[in-house]
Amino acid sequence: MWAGLGLASTAVGLALHPGRATFMTRVGRSALAAGPMRYSLAHLDSLDPTAFELAVCSLLRRDGLAAQHVGRAGDKGADVLVVDGALRRVVVQCKRLRPDRKVGDQDVQRVNGTYRHDHGAEFAVIVTTGGFTTAARASGPRYGIHLVDRDALERWADLGEPLYGILRIPDGRARSGKRGPGSWRARKSLG
Repeated sequence: MWAGLGLASTAVGLALHPGRATFMTRVGRSALAAGPMRYSLAHLDSLDPTAFELAVCSLLRRDGLAAQHVGRAGDKGADVLVVDGALRRVVVQCKRLRPDRKVGDQDVQRVNGTYRHDHGAEFAVIVTTGGFTTAARASGPRYGIHLVDRDALERWADLGEPLYGILRIPDGRARSGKRGPGSWRARKSLG
């Protein structure tokens, strides 16, 4: 009887306070951490655009971010939606191009026109298997859009560096006051 009562009260408690597992499920990812995963540039180059978007989504999850693939026709510049540790919404636009091709300023402008208004995101990231034009590199940071070119993609996908570290984005622990080895405050205090 006591065991039954204990199980019932635990179930009621979980129903009233769903916690992180339910939150992560609602934003489209498992509460279980993804294992170490790496993609070579050759593999990413061989993918079709949708498979590339799914690979980027998997890499974001590997980094501990809640990521949901939403890319489709009419996605308004969002292939992956992310909620990070500080509960910031982030839009990720994926551009699977040949290595010698570059994302232009018109793509940056398109993402800039939608990521805040249509998606309620704090910032955006454009990830490409190619590069960025000079105009795109100039306007991206001005609009709060982080750019991940082929070199940064290799560091992230193949070498396993966290995306926020490569882009120098303060992680969620910095906002919550926790100081982990990769947090912005920990790096700031060291340097």
